[in-house]
Amino acid sequence: MTLLFSGFCCAAVAQTASEQQAPVQANADVDVTVLDQIVVTARKTDENLNAIPESITVVSPEDLMEAPFDPGAAIAHNSPNVQWNSRAIGQQFFSIRGISSLGTPVNYSDGTVAFSIDGVPNSMMSASNVLLDVSRVEVMRGPQGTLWGSNALGGAINVVTNQPDGARDIHVTTEIGTNGYRMGEMVLGGNIIPDTLDGRMAVRFGHQDGNVSSLFTDDLGVRDIAAFRGGLRFTGIGDTTITLTGSYLRDEGNAPFYLVRNTPQFPISGTLTEPDSATTQGGTTLTVERKFDAFRFTSVSAYQYNELHSKSDNADKLLYDRIGFPAFSSRGQLDDKENIFSQELRLNSLEGNPIRWVVGASVVRTEGSRTCVSVQCAPPPYFDAITMDTDLNSTNLGLFGDISIPFAERWEFSIGGRLNHDDIEIKRANSWNIADLTGSNSTSETYPTGRMALAYKWSDEVQTYVSLARGHATRVYPLFGYPVNGIVANPYPAATDWTYEAGIKANLINDRLELSASVFYNDIKNGVISYPDPALGTFVTTYQDYKTSGFELQGRLLVADGLTLTGGVGYTYSELGANGANINTVSGNGVPNVPQWTVTAGLQYNVSAAFLNLPGSLSSSVQYQFTGSRPADIDDSFDLKPYHIVNARVGWKNDTNDFEVYAFGRNLLDERYETYGALYLGIETVAVGPGRIAGLGITKSF
Repeated sequence: MTLLFSGFCCAAVAQTASEQQAPVQANADVDVTVLDQIVVTARKTDENLNAIPESITVVSPEDLMEAPFDPGAAIAHNSPNVQWNSRAIGQQFFSIRGISSLGTPVNYSDGTVAFSIDGVPNSMMSASNVLLDVSRVEVMRGPQGTLWGSNALGGAINVVTNQPDGARDIHVTTEIGTNGYRMGEMVLGGNIIPDTLDGRMAVRFGHQDGNVSSLFTDDLGVRDIAAFRGGLRFTGIGDTTITLTGSYLRDEGNAPFYLVRNTPQFPISGTLTEPDSATTQGGTTLTVERKFDAFRFTSVSAYQYNELHSKSDNADKLLYDRIGFPAFSSRGQLDDKENIFSQELRLNSLEGNPIRWVVGASVVRTEGSRTCVSVQCAPPPYFDAITMDTDLNSTNLGLFGDISIPFAERWEFSIGGRLNHDDIEIKRANSWNIADLTGSNSTSETYPTGRMALAYKWSDEVQTYVSLARGHATRVYPLFGYPVNGIVANPYPAATDWTYEAGIKANLINDRLELSASVFYNDIKNGVISYPDPALGTFVTTYQDYKTSGFELQGRLLVADGLTLTGGVGYTYSELGANGANINTVSGNGVPNVPQWTVTAGLQYNVSAAFLNLPGSLSSSVQYQFTGSRPADIDDSFDLKPYHIVNARVGWKNDTNDFEVYAFGRNLLDERYETYGALYLGIETVAVGPGRIAGLGITKSF
């Protein structure tokens, strides 16, 4: 077995409770250990997490390693009221507080949660990125369109990677485990030219055998991953910092299109031909920052390239056996490509300024294309005999501003807004140049989004707040589909919502206990629905109003020196409304893929190994996650099953902290939890997550 290299950065900006605790001098004779502070950039400047009047979860790099090949699942499992809905590669999306794509997203902009890496907006095609060399992930609930752009209807997720800051960090890690699992990373960071140039790079390789048996093919669910992230930071011009970063990912797999539910030896596939998918992603970002006496100027310029090539068979013998049809192969092929150009310019107040403010402008240009050979892309009698080509291009312009003003000693008022303008154009053509299947359409729209909050600080440790936010998504053209008599249908209307929230944040027991609680209500208009219609044998897209409400409770407790308890509970009640395009019979049903209850809990313990007569220290952690049942579709045809996940890790580190060996277990209960469901030809079908992996890892620093 090939040795692979892996590792994590040791200089994170935000350290979570599973990391170090800082001793604070209480008096001349006694030291008291307290929870570390968590610093985030949710409002485009460095702030203490507890000072922000929003419901936010910070996910650590250790938490991401619960699912190193599926970070979306790790983010959701550690964030109450957040779901990662995964049907297949390229059909994966987040939902927050029940605000979600109501079925299958109809294009890669049809998301309700903004996903960014280092502040650079990504499309849903790259939301399934294998995240590499991460400092933290900030999960922000509620409409975030003011600072995080369009399609932040339910919230925003920003991945903060480790930057080339000059700190020496050279280490390698290798992991090996069951089911052919092997993963590794190498990190190399430090100063190149004193006071002038810093550098950092990380490389990861990984493999996992298939964990879904198949009647006619090799085992399915194989993953092969290669990823790179690197950057240079130039600091030789006074108060100006210039950072250039780049990334690359190649992800290959053979996940099945669907699995027939409740079959013997589940999960098992009856696909007649082996599926195949390959994702290629790359990009570069140039960030220029200059600090002035009264403000900071930031320019972020980025280019991304995403490509997804997939072949799948919509036919499954296990399904056709149930409906009494002879099995036949129905292969489809998709080739999706995106070029995304983005630019943001902003001015920020300096950290520590009593009045926090930010103003700026942004532009995002997306040039996307799809080549499709499938029964979903062409009408009879052509079906899979003709190639359909779609170009979907969009430009989003934004002007934004946000400010927080303290007044009357303990009060603070925050208000922000964004003015967006969208231009979207779609063109459809075909390989046979059939005029009736060729056409174009376009749309443009200008609209505001905004947020305001009022906070009251009862003391330096306790704050309560109320907020009101307006969210607005872009209009949606489906990528699947074709012109009728040369006419491309108009886009679906833009989804909008109003969100009402109230919350409390507190540091108690001399900074040993941190609590955050919030309640919310969302009223969403024109949520887009795409679902398989058994009568038509194809996907149908429409729109529907819906509402969600609930709460989050999150906390960290330093039980004793080295022993930390973390946890969170989320509750979401969702209900489809009566107003929609063609579907009024679903009124009162729950929103698909949204559970009522989510729970996460973790226990971390660090102790000297002296009691075992060993040098160094021991660490252990256990994490538990629960996701409740949730409707599979808008008709509430069946519920996806609730599931429990338990992860554990035990490690030993030497006295100099440059060598660690550890054992880990992920999904110890071996739950094959359902990540997506749909009624296909009247039969319940699902997608499932990976099973149990147990293994060993070694990290060596230099």
